[in-house]
Amino acid sequence: MRALTRTLNAIQRLMEHEEEVPELGETEAEQTETVQPTAPLHLIGIVSGSAMYSVAAEDPDRAIRTLLETGISLGNPERSQWGDELLSPVERLSDVARSLGCEIEFRRPGKDGDILATITPQSYEMLAAKAFVNGESSICGFLERVGGATERRCGLRLPNQPPKMVFCPVQTVELVRQLGQHIYRNVIVSGTVTWFRRTGKVKSVLVKSFEPAKEGSILEALGHIYEAGGKAWDDVEDPEELIAEMRGG
Repeated sequence: MRALTRTLNAIQRLMEHEEEVPELGETEAEQTETVQPTAPLHLIGIVSGSAMYSVAAEDPDRAIRTLLETGISLGNPERSQWGDELLSPVERLSDVARSLGCEIEFRRPGKDGDILATITPQSYEMLAAKAFVNGESSICGFLERVGGATERRCGLRLPNQPPKMVFCPVQTVELVRQLGQHIYRNVIVSGTVTWFRRTGKVKSVLVKSFEPAKEGSILEALGHIYEAGGKAWDDVEDPEELIAEMRGG
């Protein structure tokens, strides 16, 4: 029943293309299990011991269309522009398929309905290879969460992605301990960054090191720039004309 609940919630998120899951649980998987869909799918005609479940949707045409489009995209991943709103549900469905050692098929209504989409234990891994770009880099963000019941990780709010917390695995327990001393502060984390190929947004960071972000007022920063050579502009009669010449050159 728990796997079935996770499956229904993942499908509901796929229908709504929601980018944000309320942060109710300790992990993203627990969050998904506790979310109550705003436009629920209803199980009907449940038969004990059966591996087939009938579902009623408030908007059947939309549900069928979304599942059909998902199935087409899964069959041609290199031609699809995958974002988090589609990848996250597929990731959760792949997790369910892996945990149960099965494939999840979505069919049209009827005893012998055509297959709309199939999710296998490998579906998410296949898509990730097409959807993400990985590289070593550093990211600045506001540290809001550290640790976890089963995983070493932290939660960051990035300046250009404020609505959603980015969950990042942390390489060592010692790093988790050190990060805990800087919670609710801006930090610069370094490690392997995973970006969405389509949007350039950060999916996650494998944190290998970090440092507190240097804090200070904008006036102080401008003062340092001025003292470092910015005051040379005092000797320029017409700065705008000089900049125009520089651009033209």
